[in-house]
Amino acid sequence: MPTAKVGSTQVYFQLGGRGQALVFVHGSGADHTLWKYQHQVLESSYSVASLDLNGHGKSPRREGDGLMTYTQDALSVMEALNEPVFLLGHSLGGAIVLNVALQKPANLQAVGLVGTGAKLRVNPQILSTIATDFEEAVSVLLEWEFSPGAPMALRVWRREQMLRIGQTALQRDFTTCDAFSAMECLSEIDVPALVVCGGDDKLTPVKYSQYLKDQLRRARLEIIEGAGHDVMLEQPEALNRVIRGFLEEL
Repeated sequence: MPTAKVGSTQVYFQLGGRGQALVFVHGSGADHTLWKYQHQVLESSYSVASLDLNGHGKSPRREGDGLMTYTQDALSVMEALNEPVFLLGHSLGGAIVLNVALQKPANLQAVGLVGTGAKLRVNPQILSTIATDFEEAVSVLLEWEFSPGAPMALRVWRREQMLRIGQTALQRDFTTCDAFSAMECLSEIDVPALVVCGGDDKLTPVKYSQYLKDQLRRARLEIIEGAGHDVMLEQPEALNRVIRGFLEEL
């Protein structure tokens, strides 16, 4: 896997395909493999990168504020690619994308916001359970992440991923989400934005995405039915079509 330098450490990312650059940012308790179905299909037309945020996957943890260090991770990959980028994030990754966009990097062409919001408050009971009973917290989160019809294989895969990422990273991720708010500054973002939400998303309901669509200057909203919070896993073909359609109109 290629790396991007951040201070004295590195951020790992998967890179494949050729063409317009797409960079995917995972959410809480995940890593770059969350985007496996996007790599499989979109690499035929685009240069697709997906990073491991620090403390996840192959990227070593850096001390400091979660949102700040995660934002640096995304910016470092964009800098390493050194070309116009469509930056897309899921959940916590969407918060990171919004924070990147507010810094207005020169090579940010457009943003994608999947299953996320301008504010991501977390139920205090979830935060406390992550700290006291990690495996129980993972079980509770899985009940909220998927639509009722999601295959058991996806739930098992996602459970294994969260357990592998570990308690420390998950706690930091959700604490970062809980502190995040961009509600007062969305109008400052002036790049095209694709906003996507699963019709059955219980963690970041459709109203969160509707708010983003209403407040961002140049936003397009797509609701994908038959998906919960993890749209890229439950309805990958639909998400890939939506991404292609958006990019073709840029």
